[in-house]
Amino acid sequence: MKRTLYRTALSAVRGAVVAAGSMPEAIIGSGKTSRFLRGQRQALKAARAFRPGALNFWFHCSSLGEYAIARPLMAELKRRHHDARIALTFFSSTGVEALARKNNPDADFVGYLPLDTTANARALLDIFRPSAALFMVSEYWPNYLAELKRRGVPTYLVSCVFSESAPHFNSLLGATFRESLDAYTRIFCLSQSSVDLLGRLGYDRAEVEGDPLVDNALRVAETPWHSPELHAFCSLSSTLVCGSIHNGADMELIAPEINAHPERRYLLVPHEVDAGHLQQVRDALDVPCRLLSDYRPDMPERVLIVDSVGALAYLYRLGTMAYVGGGFSRQLHSVLEPAVYGLPISFGPRTERKIVARLLLKLGVATKTSTPEEFAAWADRYFNAPQRELEEIRHCAQKFCFRQAGATARIVSTVLNNLK
Repeated sequence: MKRTLYRTALSAVRGAVVAAGSMPEAIIGSGKTSRFLRGQRQALKAARAFRPGALNFWFHCSSLGEYAIARPLMAELKRRHHDARIALTFFSSTGVEALARKNNPDADFVGYLPLDTTANARALLDIFRPSAALFMVSEYWPNYLAELKRRGVPTYLVSCVFSESAPHFNSLLGATFRESLDAYTRIFCLSQSSVDLLGRLGYDRAEVEGDPLVDNALRVAETPWHSPELHAFCSLSSTLVCGSIHNGADMELIAPEINAHPERRYLLVPHEVDAGHLQQVRDALDVPCRLLSDYRPDMPERVLIVDSVGALAYLYRLGTMAYVGGGFSRQLHSVLEPAVYGLPISFGPRTERKIVARLLLKLGVATKTSTPEEFAAWADRYFNAPQRELEEIRHCAQKFCFRQAGATARIVSTVLNNLK
């Protein structure tokens, strides 16, 4: 019965994928969902571009945020084994679109993960021939995991945050997902509570290891990067960088502050940058604003909207303080990206799945802001903060990040030691 429910859900998605292939863009649109459906239709065919070697690693991420965890692991594997071949898959269109067109030095293939059917799992593993497979954060695909286990492929879950809301505790589908846990050779968790919950389900190969996301954030902070327009914009006065903001709750929180202070400088980085989402951001503002693609340093606007993706982790270095979006849902975006630069950070109230965010709150580096009034008070504090206070926060945040570093090397050593 449980497996039947899972197969039924998959069949519904597969039907949508097939239908999308025959629909014109005027009907299905060009948004994130339609791009995902079209990408799924070609996913297995595209994967055949991967050319396996003697040592192959398959990395899977849900979206671009999880790629920041995988990235240092891939780089470390390539550093230790220059001839290793790496296939990287995403379930979301965001990751594929951001990376597939770039010359990625660490991944030899970037594409969609085909839907989790038994046939797709067998076909994809025949193509990738993985020596080991690594999934990020909370990826539980029963058919892929069953096939990896059947073939004896060492399989890992990295930066796991496990809670009672996981599908393994679901009354209808839980049995299917609990069974899939046994395919993992080891699960690297971010907290002891995750290890304990896995233990309740009978899984005893979990450990608290640390987060490669810290190593990635530090690596990005050390990477040279320059945008003449953004440097010119942010160098003129204190700048509040609002990263990965969502229309809705995030904009409702920050827009009143921006509208009340046209003399202040704000850099807005929406999570979605299609024309519709960008227009919604502009509609929420009563002050002059401009898209980055239209900006020149001699323009007077004090609100700049970044209408491209992929640079947020770099441009936090230009800010005085940072607001991180997604905190009104369970999808709070990376707080480490601004923390490595030592910025005071604000975000919404939902941090139950974000251990680093909670630690930064305890240190006084971060602040939860649930209402426009709370956000305005936080912004006032740091727009007017003395340099000494900003330096103290910078020292505290960066010290925290350096103490958390090193998980990448330890995880890669475990993976290589367990190769057959």
